[in-house]
Amino acid sequence: MSKIRILLIEDNRILRDGITAMINKQRDITVAAVSDGRDITLTKARAVKPHVVLMDLGLDSQNSLDVVHSVKKEFPGIKIIGMGLAPAQSDILEFVQAGAEGFILKDATVEDVIKTIRAVAGGETVLPP
Repeated sequence: MSKIRILLIEDNRILRDGITAMINKQRDITVAAVSDGRDITLTKARAVKPHVVLMDLGLDSQNSLDVVHSVKKEFPGIKIIGMGLAPAQSDILEFVQAGAEGFILKDATVEDVIKTIRAVAGGETVLPP
């Protein structure tokens, strides 16, 4: 079985590097590309053909919902998981309505993040309680 390829979009370098290191320790998941949100997400998605886009809900450089819409329009098969520190329920709902299949809080455990990635890649929808 091939690894689950992730495109990680996070504008905070420490979080981006930490999440990448955490994911790349897994045998079945790899971060194929990273973005700080300023570069062209669709270009990266075309290049690495990720199974899952893991992205920050609160990007400074662009609207996260616009990114979800753009990715889903061009790549309807790519699964999207949003991440946020303390989002309002309405923010999560908007994200899902835009096409995201999952959402994880940034204070989740490593195990929960990995479990969410695997579940969403496998076709499930995963949202915080």
